[in-house]
Amino acid sequence: MLKKIIILSTTIVFGLLSASTIAQDGHDHDEDTAHLHGGDIQPWRTGAEIFVNKDLFETDFGDISGGPFVTDDPGVDVNIQKGTFTPGNWLRFQPVGQLLFWDGINWQSTVPNGERIEIKDVLDNAVTFHPHGVSENTGIIGQIDSEGGLHEHLDFSIFDASNTPGGSPGAYRIQLKLFESQPDTDISVSIATSPVAIVFNRGLEHEHFEQAVSAAADLNHNAVFVADNGILTIHEVKALGTFYRVKLQYIGNDQFQLIEAEEIPAME
Repeated sequence: MLKKIIILSTTIVFGLLSASTIAQDGHDHDEDTAHLHGGDIQPWRTGAEIFVNKDLFETDFGDISGGPFVTDDPGVDVNIQKGTFTPGNWLRFQPVGQLLFWDGINWQSTVPNGERIEIKDVLDNAVTFHPHGVSENTGIIGQIDSEGGLHEHLDFSIFDASNTPGGSPGAYRIQLKLFESQPDTDISVSIATSPVAIVFNRGLEHEHFEQAVSAAADLNHNAVFVADNGILTIHEVKALGTFYRVKLQYIGNDQFQLIEAEEIPAME
């Protein structure tokens, strides 16, 4: 019975992944973003909700100014043509989930050498992502200007187990959710309904990094499909009141065979 429930779920997920890929291919072609910085997170506000130009961003550690373990990309560049924020308010971010590492096949919640990623906010406060979760504090991106916009770049750094800048070669993924607050408070007046993900390249060849990015795009939808080996990983499936992390082998004709099911706590 469990096998039937999970295979039915994967058939639906596989269809959604295909539809998502098609949708993303043409996502930004109709947007006039000439005034914005390409590759940046580009939020705008409508009512009490924050929207962004996409839900996945990629970047490389190794800024010339910051060294091999630091980057200030992606920045945050408000799209004021689509919707402004309140002048004087703060645009902020809430860390979400945990740090994930790409092992060449799957995204894992373990890292090779105790790595963590830190974001320094505009007040130089550190917000941390590690494999077991995230720090409780939120970060401040910057203050909204008189036109309702903001363009800011914060520093992202990777550290290893020795608590010094460093990181094993691979790709790393974090998530954060944007929100707006009045000055000197952390009570939101507008908020994004879903987080954005950022995937960092630490020393991978471009082709291998793009494989990690592609898998991370699927991960945003709770599933990772690796075409090279035909394995679909779904990070949370509910069956008969219990939650599982499952792996399935693609056998053709949009069908999968269950090869592994691990019982897990319910994910937030």
